Amino acid sequence: MADSTCETPRRDSTAGIAAITLLNSLATGVLWNGLGFVTERDFHFTQTETYLLYIATGALYMVAALWSGCVVRAVKHRMSPRAVMALLFALQALTAPLVYLEQSSVGLIAIALVTSFTGALLWPIVEAYVGAGRSAEDTRRAVGRWCLVWMASVAGALLLMAPLTQSQGWFTPRLALAGIAPLSVLSVVALHWVAPRPPLHHDHHEPVPAVYGPQLACARVILPASYLLVGALSPLMPYLLTRMGTPLSAQTPLTATWLGVRLGVVAILAHAAFWHGRWGALLAGAVALAGGFAIVVAFDSMPAMVIGLCLFGAGHGMIYYAALYYALRVGSAQIDAGSVHEALIGLGYVVGPAAGLAGTLLGGGAWTVVLIWIVLGLVAIPALQPWLKARRLGTVAG
Repeated sequence: MADSTCETPRRDSTAGIAAITLLNSLATGVLWNGLGFVTERDFHFTQTETYLLYIATGALYMVAALWSGCVVRAVKHRMSPRAVMALLFALQALTAPLVYLEQSSVGLIAIALVTSFTGALLWPIVEAYVGAGRSAEDTRRAVGRWCLVWMASVAGALLLMAPLTQSQGWFTPRLALAGIAPLSVLSVVALHWVAPRPPLHHDHHEPVPAVYGPQLACARVILPASYLLVGALSPLMPYLLTRMGTPLSAQTPLTATWLGVRLGVVAILAHAAFWHGRWGALLAGAVALAGGFAIVVAFDSMPAMVIGLCLFGAGHGMIYYAALYYALRVGSAQIDAGSVHEALIGLGYVVGPAAGLAGTLLGGGAWTVVLIWIVLGLVAIPALQPWLKARRLGTVAG
């Protein structure tokens, strides 16, 4: 699938991919972290209706991501990966204005589903451009820079939405979804600086340590569990903050707290190698993430909310970065490696809102925490298997 004339990472592709990541992560931030504010403020959805919309978008994302590699291969004789991205951006641009379709929620649902679908196909392609053709050290740094770009952009999306939460007319939270149209047009322009295909990945670089395989297997269990928590928390935040009496203008910036902390943690991991191959990094991330979620949902106070969000962001940053780094190192930075990575994220976005919905129907926050912890307990079993196997083989480090 790779073009033999493009065997090393190109400077212009790096710049173009960075621009595409920045622009489309704003859309991702609105979809996965700001959609609840749109449904509550502009469309007056109940918690149940918001959770159902998240479940639908998550399911579509999971299926589309899983098949993204197959789609690119099926059209490779007619369309390059760059051309596929152009088509996805065009689809987003045409759909985004539907959010203003009279007073109906049909347009909202359409743009949420379309943006989920296009994102699921887009990100595995982008990840292939990011990681292919690089050594281990270059991969760590490239993945780190890329993560910093998209994580900062996702956090920025919520901050930019803050003024819209108190406005009227056209300048309401739904404007953030309509803004996907110009972002998509700019993304098409950025494709001018992207090579038609990702560079070839060569195996002549240093060999992949044996422990990376088991750690990838473990991370691929923990990653969807981490997005399970994100998927449960994101639709709930507007309702939790409203119940606490938080001013509307402060709600999206406060929600962005965990995104900012995640950004800081990834910045550290991107410039340090001490965590490579160490099981303790995955364990610390899982504990911080689960503990932070429980604090946010179960304690009805602002200090607890801030502490919980900080722990949540730190844990998610550790897990996400480790999972993607190991996926690109073990998976040779092919689109299929990114496909599995993104499909697992989609799985979390389905199970998380489903558990949150069940908890809401049973009685509220406490039930949500109980159900989430039950699911996490079940997840811990397969997550521990790679570690136990590595311990038996004597390859455990850290």
